Amino acid sequence: MNTMKHSIYGFVLAALLLASCVSSKKYQSANLQIDQLNNQVSQLNSKIADNQKQISDNSKLITELQKANEVNSKDAADCRAVKEELRRKKENLDKALAARGTSLEEIEAKAEAAVKKFEDIGCEVSYKNGRFHISIPDNFSFKSGSATVAPKGREALNIVAQVMYDNPGVQTMIVGHSDTTVVKGGGDNWSLSTERANAIVRVLEDVYNINPKRLTAAGQSKFNPVASNDTPEGRAKNRRIEIIINPDLSRLWDMMEE
Repeated sequence: MNTMKHSIYGFVLAALLLASCVSSKKYQSANLQIDQLNNQVSQLNSKIADNQKQISDNSKLITELQKANEVNSKDAADCRAVKEELRRKKENLDKALAARGTSLEEIEAKAEAAVKKFEDIGCEVSYKNGRFHISIPDNFSFKSGSATVAPKGREALNIVAQVMYDNPGVQTMIVGHSDTTVVKGGGDNWSLSTERANAIVRVLEDVYNINPKRLTAAGQSKFNPVASNDTPEGRAKNRRIEIIINPDLSRLWDMMEE
């Protein structure tokens, strides 16, 4: 009987121990699953936070792009308005010129023809700040130390006069330039450069009957060289008469508005 009791106790104890081991394994497994789930939740929360930040950044970017689009749309509208205004002005100018028997193409053709004539006789022609600059070499404008216009210089003045006849709104400035060589006979480069410009103005007024209100004479002496004064070739380039023709383009804008 005692032996049977011991056997029963042993069986019960073994059963309890077995049940305890099974419960412990389930508990550990459950904890492991809980840890895994917590990690997944943490990862998901991190992704959600990243997505929310990206959404916020995208929202800001969309707002900035919308503002930029509004600015660009306004700029485009302004450009269209300017383009339309220029088209209107050109149309008015074409009509005004047509009423006077000329056109922009004819004006351009005349300008090109005049430039070619100057270049053919040895003058240099450039276009700066809306003005034509004609540089007449000293060696065929004046004799050395003289302020009397030479015959070859008159050839250039024929072209200048014709340009002024063809374009009544043109204003002309004549500027004398010299090198650094000391002037013989007691004069100086200031007086020589200025007197040579004056001589050109007198010819245009007296010989070609150009209104003196359209003419200006000036001298710059040796102070606006275009080459070095250390060589004969450089000094020859610096001794020159510069004729600056101002086409008075403001008159064209007035015609556009008329």
